[in-house]
Amino acid sequence: MEQQITKTYFRDVLREYRLKAGMTQEQLAGLAGVSKGFVGKMETGQKWPNIDMLIKLAEALNIRPGEMTDALVKKWKTKD
Repeated sequence: MEQQITKTYFRDVLREYRLKAGMTQEQLAGLAGVSKGFVGKMETGQKWPNIDMLIKLAEALNIRPGEMTDALVKKWKTKD
């Protein structure tokens, strides 16, 4: 069965970048234009972003969207 990379690893990537930016879930949610609950669900693996949301999250975190996807691929390859 093919592994769903985003579904499995995005939660860790998002949390790491949010904490690195010194933001709460509420702060990130406000900047990305989503609810705190949605950010929480992404960080627990109950929800995951489409490409539009990934771009909004990256902008809110002041990073390139590619930086998040690179981190996601790295997690998948190393299975951290």
